[in-house]
Amino acid sequence: MQAITKRHINPGVQYTTFFPKSIQNDTVIVGAGKARLQDTLQLMQKVIAETLDDTAVLAKKLNTKNRYAVCRNIWNFVYGHIQYRMDATGIEQVRRPSRTWADRTTGVDCDCYTVFIGSILTNLGIPYQMRITKYGGKKHFQHVYPIVPFRGGHITIDCVADRFNYEVPYSEKKDIDPEGNVLIEELSGLSGVDMAAISLDALQQPKLPLRKMAQPLQRPRCVVREVIPNTSKRSTIPGKIVSPFRFDDMYINSNMKKKDDDFDLLNFLIISGISVAAGIGVLRLFTKKKGSSQRKGRQLKK
Repeated sequence: MQAITKRHINPGVQYTTFFPKSIQNDTVIVGAGKARLQDTLQLMQKVIAETLDDTAVLAKKLNTKNRYAVCRNIWNFVYGHIQYRMDATGIEQVRRPSRTWADRTTGVDCDCYTVFIGSILTNLGIPYQMRITKYGGKKHFQHVYPIVPFRGGHITIDCVADRFNYEVPYSEKKDIDPEGNVLIEELSGLSGVDMAAISLDALQQPKLPLRKMAQPLQRPRCVVREVIPNTSKRSTIPGKIVSPFRFDDMYINSNMKKKDDDFDLLNFLIISGISVAAGIGVLRLFTKKKGSSQRKGRQLKK
């Protein structure tokens, strides 16, 4: 199948030393109008057998004791580091693994994926077959990917699909051994499968997990707001800004107001009491002065 858009891949520069330096002649091209399926499959077999040194180091890095885990490691590596691009109709480019790695950013097609993966599996001694498939009732085979026997079934390593061990529903398939004669007389290539080829089956099949452009994460913008000190007389917490969306701030604010109101009432009562007491003292003072003046007046008259 053909991905609608390209996706971001990992740089993978730390793995470049694992591969021999690629040269221009690493790409084998079968001319336009002459791409027979039999020729393509035989060429893939030959390239895998003759270029095992290209993936010998990488195979050791991806190897584990569990076959399923090894296949998953291989899928993750190829899917995450090598872009997919469909070949032009009638033209097949069968790359050796080192050339595929050199062209990983521009992209390679499904047969180059299969050669790359088949080389790793061969180095690890893991048996596999190359499965070719048809879609949408087409009369010719369009797609190829490796399958590995596992527990009465198989593991699919199709790095065009966006999911490990996932097989896009096909209308017909044929499994080819990596060694031996290939007897398929078809004038068709394995350049991939476009959306038009599977449109007839799409109405009855689940949505295909095709490769998509990775969207960057939308991170919230950080807004820095200046905090203005609160100079109100009622504020007991300088610089405190109360948010109406924070319940704890609302609670603190309401308590602040209650305490401030009680404090003002107490001040008023104290001041009032002092004023009353002062008034009483003044009255008593004037009363004493007036009484003493009257007594002095009566004594003078006597």
